[in-house]
Amino acid sequence: MWEKLSNSGEALKLLIPNLAWKCGGGRSNDSCTVTSQKMIENEMGYRGSKSMLNNNVVKEQRVDGSYKYSFLARKAIIRNGLLRCTLMDFERNYQVKALSNQIINRRFYSSSLSKSELLIKKEGTNLNLNPWTVVGFSDAESSFMVRIRKNSKYNTGWVVVAIFSIVVDKKDLFLLDSIKAFFGGIGSIKKNGNSTFSYRIESSQQIMKLIIPFFDKYPLITEKVGDYILFKKVVELMSNKEHLTKEGLYKIVSLKASINKGLSEELQATFPQCVPAPRPVTDNKIIPDPNWLAGFVSGDGSFKAILKKSYTVKVGYQSILVFQVTQHARDEKLMESLISYFNCGYIEKDLRGPWLYYTVKNFSDICDKIIPFFLQYNIIGSKSLDFNAWCKIATLMQNKEHLIPCEAWVKSN
Repeated sequence: MWEKLSNSGEALKLLIPNLAWKCGGGRSNDSCTVTSQKMIENEMGYRGSKSMLNNNVVKEQRVDGSYKYSFLARKAIIRNGLLRCTLMDFERNYQVKALSNQIINRRFYSSSLSKSELLIKKEGTNLNLNPWTVVGFSDAESSFMVRIRKNSKYNTGWVVVAIFSIVVDKKDLFLLDSIKAFFGGIGSIKKNGNSTFSYRIESSQQIMKLIIPFFDKYPLITEKVGDYILFKKVVELMSNKEHLTKEGLYKIVSLKASINKGLSEELQATFPQCVPAPRPVTDNKIIPDPNWLAGFVSGDGSFKAILKKSYTVKVGYQSILVFQVTQHARDEKLMESLISYFNCGYIEKDLRGPWLYYTVKNFSDICDKIIPFFLQYNIIGSKSLDFNAWCKIATLMQNKEHLIPCEAWVKSN
C-alpha cells in the first residue's frame, strides 16, 4: 500500500512567519515576517524538484514520511495525520509576500465511497473502451439536445446550443472520466443532481469534428438514432452559421420540435407557425457487435437475485436469478432481436407505462448463455459488481448450496 518516494529527505526545515495579533487589535509587527527559522535556506538541498513561481526559482523538499499512496489509503492517512508539507521559494521573498500565497495548495480528501465502489474506481481508471461499447452505452444513457434561449446579443434574439450528454449515477463517475478520455479529453464533467453527474460537450465545433464522425462510423441502433440524425442537421446548420439568421433559426426550431420532448411552451408560443421536421424512420435493429450489447446492458440491463417464499423447498425459500433489459416500447423490434441473439428469454410489457422488459429466468439459459457471454464481453461501470455477485450466486446454486439451511451452512464453513 505504501511506496516511499525516491526524493524523500530529512526533517522539514521550517521558516516560521509571525501571525500574532495584539489584544487591542492590529498585528504586533509586520504580518508574515519570518521571526525564526531552524536553519538557513542555503543548507536546504534540492531533494525535490525545481520549478518556477512568479519568475523565481523554487526549491521544494519532501520530508521523511512523504509517500505516494493508493486511493484506498486516503482515509487512513487523513485520520492518522500522516500528510507532509512542502516548503517553497527563496526565504527573502517571505519578507514581502504572505507565506500562504507562496505555497501551492494540494487538496487531499478522504473518500466516502464503499470498498466495492473503490474497487470499481480502481479498475475503471485504466479502462480501454471498445468503440462499440461506447456506442452501446450511448444508446442506453446518452442524449442529443438542442437548446434555444433568448439572448439580446444575437441579431435573431436567440442563442442556439447543441449538446451531447451522458448522465450516470455518482458511483459511475469514473466511467465518465474514461468516456471523456476516449473522446480525446474534450467536454466537461459536472454534477447534474443530488446523486448524478453528466459528461457534456457543448461546443458545436468539437461535436462536428469528433462526435458526428464517430457516430457516423459506429451508428446507434435504438430509436435514439432519430434524435441523432436531426441533431446532426442542427450542428451542420450551426457550422454554416445559419443559426445566426432568422431563416436558419426557423429551420433549427423545426428540427428541435422532433427531437426528444420537442419544443417548450415558450418556443411554441414564439414560433406558432413551426412545422416539426419529419422524424427519420429507423428499421435497422440488428446488433452490430457483441461489445455494443455489453455497453447497452451496462446502461439499461440488470442482474437480479430473488428470494421467494416456498413451502416446497426445505429451506423455505426459492432462489431465482433474473437477467433483464428495460427499454421504451418504441424499441420493441430491438427487444425482440435480443431473443434471437441469445436464443432464449421473452418480452414482458409494463402495464403501468410504455416499457418493455427482455427477461431471462431459466437457470440453464443463464449459466450456459448469459454468463459466458458477459464473461467474454465485459460489463463496464459499477454494474459489473452486480454481475460478479450474480455469477457467485449462480455458482452456489449450481453446487446446490442454496438448498442448505443457514445454520448447517455456517457450521460446515
